[in-house]
Amino acid sequence: MKILRLLTVLVIAALTFAACDDTTEGIGGSITNKIDNINISNSAFNVTTKSIVADSVLSRNNTGLIGKMKDPETGNYVKGDYMTQLSVLPTFSVDTLDYIKQANGGSIEADSCYLLVSYNASYGDTIAPMKVTAYEMTKPMKEDKEYYSNYDAFKEGWVSENNQHWSSNYNLSNTSDVKNFKIYLNKEYKKGGKTYKNYGSYIMQTYAEHPEYFKTNYKFLHNVCPGFYIKNVGGTGNMAKIWNTELIFYWKRQKTINKDSTAVGIGYNRFDGTEEVLQLNKIENDTENLKKLASKDQEKCTYLKSPAGIFTEVTLPIEDIMKGHEKDTLNTATISFPRLNNENEDNPYNFATPSTILMVQKDSLQSFFEKSKLADSRTSYTASYSSTGTYKNAYTFQNIANLVSAMYKNKGKGENWNKVVLVPVNVITTTQGYTTVISKINHDMSLASTRLKRGVITTDSNGKETSPIQIKVIYSKFKEE
Repeated sequence: MKILRLLTVLVIAALTFAACDDTTEGIGGSITNKIDNINISNSAFNVTTKSIVADSVLSRNNTGLIGKMKDPETGNYVKGDYMTQLSVLPTFSVDTLDYIKQANGGSIEADSCYLLVSYNASYGDTIAPMKVTAYEMTKPMKEDKEYYSNYDAFKEGWVSENNQHWSSNYNLSNTSDVKNFKIYLNKEYKKGGKTYKNYGSYIMQTYAEHPEYFKTNYKFLHNVCPGFYIKNVGGTGNMAKIWNTELIFYWKRQKTINKDSTAVGIGYNRFDGTEEVLQLNKIENDTENLKKLASKDQEKCTYLKSPAGIFTEVTLPIEDIMKGHEKDTLNTATISFPRLNNENEDNPYNFATPSTILMVQKDSLQSFFEKSKLADSRTSYTASYSSTGTYKNAYTFQNIANLVSAMYKNKGKGENWNKVVLVPVNVITTTQGYTTVISKINHDMSLASTRLKRGVITTDSNGKETSPIQIKVIYSKFKEE
């Protein structure tokens, strides 16, 4: 009998979940007493929300942001810099050094050297003139430490204004399929009491003297190149989403074939920023403006802003949901967060609407990302923005019943026991056979912003409390025998 009842409850849960939409009236009456004397009931409860300033987020990603922009909707300025280390393959080698010496009067020299900064997305006015400076790091940033988007590489001594640095002017009006700009490292470079023609010559001569430094990333970072800090130093109007930064250096080689013939060629080497080494975003928001946004618009809306901008905090009415239903089965709990359109929806420079958001318990927000967790549909969930369908122009979590039950069990354990936070995220998926699964969830570091209807409890004309945000639940229980 217990097994039969369990199977019955599972069937009811499936039926009620499939039937859940904007109106749930009549669900109970349509199936009550038809399956093993089970009562079905439904209700809706008011939810409150508010904006909270993120301050900073875990800077763990393989992309960077460079530039500075003003959000046309909110007036908030956001600036992006980034640090990148470079990876070396254990098979790295420079072409025959003797031939390079022949081409350079007996010395090992690079003809040209530059950082190639490649981006796969741009924001804002692509023809706006920008200026960037690349600083060589003082020392490599440690991999066994977590860094947040407000880290200060200069204050912590990872880099100094006195370090070797190179500047470049650029814009993002590249119309080719391969989008990039270059930072040339061709001026004289000094290190260890020696002066080199350029940074590429330093790399090549170091390789000639110490090829063992190029066998592992650790040796390369600590003995050759600790990385570069790429800083926006001028211009406002656009940002680029960086997917790769390469150090490239070119050289000539010359080989005497016989007394009357000499072969001359050109070659190059490169090092890439990869997942094996660190790339870290540094995000600067107008913090005072964010605080004003989070407070002044509390009556009408909340915000979702990335990178490292504003999150939405949600207080769930757990006690109200469970009152009188402590022994019932909570089949479904659906909650939707409607989006408010921009005041000028057609502005081409509007930041994008976040595509995916994470719902996570407030006290678990930091550990979720630090421990590289995935949404488990028990205490954390993801939802994608939908512009169509039953819940159009909204983010909808179809069933957070497990979360409600888990929070009720922890009732009163901490001041945030009944609170969750909505956070813009970037979801990375992989394909396993014929199935696509989520492999990683990171903070969304793209330029994205939207307003949500705020959950605030008011009294309607009938004296009944109401809120624009409600959680709709369906219960089931066996009739008393």
